[in-house]
This record gives sequence, structure tokens and C-alpha cells, in this order.
Amino acid sequence: MDNKAAPNERLTVGEHSLDYELDTGFFHLIHVGQMNGSEMTKIADNVAELAKKHNPGEASFMLVDNRKAAGISNEGRRVMSQSPVVRDELYVALFGASFVVRAVINMVFKAVAIASSSKSVAVAVATETEARAWLSEQRQAYRTRGTKSVA
Repeated sequence: MDNKAAPNERLTVGEHSLDYELDTGFFHLIHVGQMNGSEMTKIADNVAELAKKHNPGEASFMLVDNRKAAGISNEGRRVMSQSPVVRDELYVALFGASFVVRAVINMVFKAVAIASSSKSVAVAVATETEARAWLSEQRQAYRTRGTKSVA
């Protein structure tokens, strides 16, 4: 990985893993294969628990490594769309997908942002370095202005 910090807390769910990096304050999800509804539920619940523990009342920032991802089941998408973690302020930077997949993901994210009242913002980029830079920019904007900046 480009410059991944050592994780301080880890959850393994199926083939996926979720790290909470104490030094950066980022969640780091490694998505492997297909993610189903029960896996998405466990991950969302863990993100909520760790966010409450480490940064209560603040936005959360998540890296998603999609290099080995094969998708999310319909049930997984339903769980994700209804999760309080996603409805709260969550900044997500996905990396590792092909150019075409990133383009589609970014179009979907923009459509969801227009159609929803969610405060979450997401972007798909090529590399982990780009993802970390984007998340750092979002966090800085969140902390200094209390607002989100968009990609």
C-alpha cells in the first residue's frame, strides 16, 4: 500500500477487514470479494461504535480499498443506505477500482448527494495516496469551516 499507517484497532468480517487508525483518525476498510448484508451490518455497527469512542459528535473519515472488491449484494446496499453511519456525516474515499468503475461510482455518489438529505460525501480515486489526501482536505474543511467541500 502507498503509505498506510499501522492500524490500532481491527475488525475482520468474512474476508473484509476494518482498521481504525489512531494516528490518522481514519477508518480503513479493505473490501475483498462480494460484501453481503450481514457483513455490511457488522462493519457499519463497528464504525458507529468506534466513532463514538474516538471522535464523538464529529464526522467520520473512511478509506475503502477496492482493489480486491467484487461488489456489494442488494441486501448490503440496502443496509448501507439505511445505516445511521451513512446518514450522519461520513467522508468516504474509495481507491483501487478501474477508471470505468471509478467514473460510475462517482456519478452514483453525485446522484445520491443530490437526491438525499445525507451529509455524507464520497469520491472514488485511483490511489491510496489520492484518497488520503482527499480525506485530509475534507477533514480540514470540516474542522475549520464546519462544512464539507466537494470533489
